[in-house]
Amino acid sequence: MSNLLLLIRKDFILLGNFIPLFLLSILFVAYVQLDSSSMFATFQSLLLLVYSCSMDAQNNNTKFVIGLPVSRQEIVLAKYLSLIPYSFIGLVCSFALFLISFSFGYSISPVYWIGVSLTLLMIPVTASIYLPIHYWLGNKNYHFNILFNVVVTITTISAGSSLNNSSFFLTITHLKLQDHLVQTALIGIVYLFILYFSYKISLRMFSREEL
Repeated sequence: MSNLLLLIRKDFILLGNFIPLFLLSILFVAYVQLDSSSMFATFQSLLLLVYSCSMDAQNNNTKFVIGLPVSRQEIVLAKYLSLIPYSFIGLVCSFALFLISFSFGYSISPVYWIGVSLTLLMIPVTASIYLPIHYWLGNKNYHFNILFNVVVTITTISAGSSLNNSSFFLTITHLKLQDHLVQTALIGIVYLFILYFSYKISLRMFSREEL
């Protein structure tokens, strides 16, 4: 467990120079649609994962880490677990944007926190797509990371204008969870299976990589 914490700490050290740019991206999202898409600003925390993976590839950090007394399983698992603090950072940013919107008199969507909650759930699922591709490409993932960054930002902005005005959130607001326990349990099982399957694929890709 200590190795996992140290690996996550390593990623945060790498993120030191990227944090100002990350905050600027959050402000950009807020400037474009402060009254709606800011509820999806949490999704921007995926950029932290992408940047840490990019720095690992660019500086060949993985080759150094693999020489330490840590297993490849721990290296891959640490990337998945790092989504927890990244998501927390995104949540704090969404809360800050909420306070800014309120203080400047912007109308706050009644489904603001539902949007934030759904975004938090989407972060691991999206990462489960990104990480296997990252380990498959290895050090050749530079252009893929740029494309993924653009997709994340565009998705964050477009989600606010499209979903906020749709009947999707209205349906969720009136949904009674106790009446759909079986469906919720099945969705939860599928959700966990996706994450586990993604981890196993990432580990397999990384185990094949020659460092």
